[in-house]
Amino acid sequence: MPSSCWDAVIFDYGRVLSLAPSSAELQEFATLVGVPQPPFFEIYSATRHDYDSGRADFRQHWHAFADAAGVELRPAQVERIVGMETLMWLRVNPEALALAREIKAHGVRTAILSNIPHDLLAEVRKFSWLDEFEVKIWSCELGIVKPDPAIYRTCLDALGCPAKRTLFFDDRPNNVEAARELGMEAHIFESAGQARSIVRAGMNVSCQ
Repeated sequence: MPSSCWDAVIFDYGRVLSLAPSSAELQEFATLVGVPQPPFFEIYSATRHDYDSGRADFRQHWHAFADAAGVELRPAQVERIVGMETLMWLRVNPEALALAREIKAHGVRTAILSNIPHDLLAEVRKFSWLDEFEVKIWSCELGIVKPDPAIYRTCLDALGCPAKRTLFFDDRPNNVEAARELGMEAHIFESAGQARSIVRAGMNVSCQ
């Protein structure tokens, strides 16, 4: 088995294993919601904690968003918003998935650690490739969201790996920083090419 700096590589789902929405898509989404972009995505991100932790359903989430944004969302509008939102996050990043498969082929374990609500997770679970990841940790099932250290520890415990023997990719700087504070090697995901360069640099290398 090839030597490596890591026993496991952990991937976020949104904007890592799934493609990031384009600027045009975010603008269209913001228009449907009725809030300009910016500040649409900032409010969208700031109001997701209870949704991603499984404490709120999509109706409660969008009610909280509407309160924060100072707008009114009708029930039928919320249904359309959720339909578009789900489709945006269901587009797989084929290059990132190929990278995960390359890592596994080199004898290094792979995992997913994601902040995700129940309704989106139900759709994501229809992907047959999920079974290729040995460990899958979803925030809505734990009631904990990144960057809470507890969710990283849950993933590490499930893998049976010490933090210093894991590599983590996430699109959010605060989630990456939290992982580093626990001793994991963590990087902001910019592209599959960037991630592949990091992975290849650590493969076939003896790390102390």
